[in-house]
Amino acid sequence: MPMNVIIVGGGVAGCYVGQLLRKKGFTPLVLEEHSEIGRPVQCSGLIGRETVDSAKVPFPRHVILRRIDGATFYLGENHFTIERDNAAYVVDRGLLDKHFSQGLCINCGEKVISLENGTQITVTTTKDQYTCDRLLGCDGPFSVVRKEAGFSLNPSFYPAAQYIVRLAPEDDFVHLHVHPPFFFWLIPETEETMRVGYIGPQPVSHLNRFMERKEIRGKILERQAGLIPLGYGEIVRKRIALIGDSACQVKPLTGGGIYYSMKASEMAAQCLEDLRDYEKAWKKNFGTEIKICLRIRKIYETMSRKNLTRVFNVFRENTSIIETVADFERHSSIIKEFATNPIMFRLVGSAVRELLR
Repeated sequence: MPMNVIIVGGGVAGCYVGQLLRKKGFTPLVLEEHSEIGRPVQCSGLIGRETVDSAKVPFPRHVILRRIDGATFYLGENHFTIERDNAAYVVDRGLLDKHFSQGLCINCGEKVISLENGTQITVTTTKDQYTCDRLLGCDGPFSVVRKEAGFSLNPSFYPAAQYIVRLAPEDDFVHLHVHPPFFFWLIPETEETMRVGYIGPQPVSHLNRFMERKEIRGKILERQAGLIPLGYGEIVRKRIALIGDSACQVKPLTGGGIYYSMKASEMAAQCLEDLRDYEKAWKKNFGTEIKICLRIRKIYETMSRKNLTRVFNVFRENTSIIETVADFERHSSIIKEFATNPIMFRLVGSAVRELLR
C-alpha cells in the first residue's frame, strides 16, 4: 500500500514538497489554517537566481515581478555597492504559493489542534480527524506540529514588518541600511512600487521612523508582518518531519527562507521512507553554513558601533572581491574569504575558525 502523507501548512514549503511527492505518485493532503493559499503575505519576496534556476517545479514568468542587479549597503553616511547582473528576482509571494498549490488536495480554513504518534499518526483539526503514515510540518514559525510532536528545537523569534509603497524605484538594486539586529531594506517591486521593511524589535515603529528620516513619502498600499525563526536542531522525530520556518530553515544573516525551504523539501521528498535520512542530508549540506552564520549573527547583534564601522569599511574597500566570491544563498562564503583579514579575524575569527577547518 502507498504511504498516506499529510502536510500541515500551505505555504512555499508545504506546497512545493506536495508537488514533489505528487510527481512520485503520492497524493498528499495539505491542511492550511488560512482561508486562502497565498494570504497573508509574510515575506520580502527576494530570491536568488539559483533558487529559480534549480527549482524542480518551474517558476512561471508571471510570478517574477522584477530582476535585481545588485545591492547598495549603508551605514550612516558610508555606503558601497555590489553589482551583479540578474543576481536575484523579486517575486509575488502570493502568486508563487498559488502556483505551487495547483493540483494538490488542499483543505483551507482547517487548523491542526493536536496529534498523536501511535501505530499511525492521528491528526486532529478544527473540522475533522485524520490518520497518516508520514506527517510533514510546514506550518511556520509557531509550528503546532513542532510543539505537539515534542521537538527539542527551540527557535528565537524576530518580528518583521514590510510596507508596499507607491514609489517609483530609481534603479534595479536592493538598498540595505545596517541597523542591528538586522537591517532596513528597500526593494524595487514594479515600475511604480517598492517594498520597504525591517526585522527587529518593534518593527512597525522603527519602520515608520526610518521612512520619515529618509523622506519616503509614497502612499502605503499594503502593510505586512511576520516572524523570523532562527535556530538549529532536531527536525525529524520518527515519522514526522519539519520543513521550512517550522524547522528554522532560514538564513540567519538575512532572514530569507524560500531557498532553504525548497532545498529541504527536495531532500524530504527523496527520504520519505526513512525521514532520518532527510535530517542527515539537511545537516550535511547546510549544517555548517547555518552554525557559522548563527555565530556571526550573535557577534553582529552585540558589536559596538566602532567595530561595526570597521567591518563595514573592510567590505567597502573590497567590493571587487565580494562581487567575485559572494553567494546569494550561502553567506558564509564571504566570512571564509575575509577570515584572514586582520580586522575581521580579530572581531569574528575566534567565533568561527573551528567551524571553517
